[in-house]
Amino acid sequence: MSHQTPRLDPAQIASTNHSVFRLIAKVVAQPKQEEITIQSPTTNREMVTLGSVRVSQLTKFKVEQWYEFVCRASDSGDAGVFVLDSVELPLPSGEELSVDGVVALQQLCSKFPEMY
Repeated sequence: MSHQTPRLDPAQIASTNHSVFRLIAKVVAQPKQEEITIQSPTTNREMVTLGSVRVSQLTKFKVEQWYEFVCRASDSGDAGVFVLDSVELPLPSGEELSVDGVVALQQLCSKFPEMY
């Protein structure tokens, strides 16, 4: 993942001028083999839900698992998202991902785009 693929706050997806971006999110459902619903934290610990996120038909995600996604924004003018790649963020048993840490990382990356 290069510095040219920015890590975004989910609230920025609809307004970003980057066609490819990274997003840290938790998979909350996979209603279809080619579609997932994810939640990603934004400021004030609020979780933004993105439904109908398109994925490769061969990809099976673990529900309630965190991932870093490399995504492409939809070309159709809506806020649609297609997952190009993903990396599972496994945690030891009994541990949880720090939502505050994810938000801080997103904010830091927006101030210092050379971070990746």
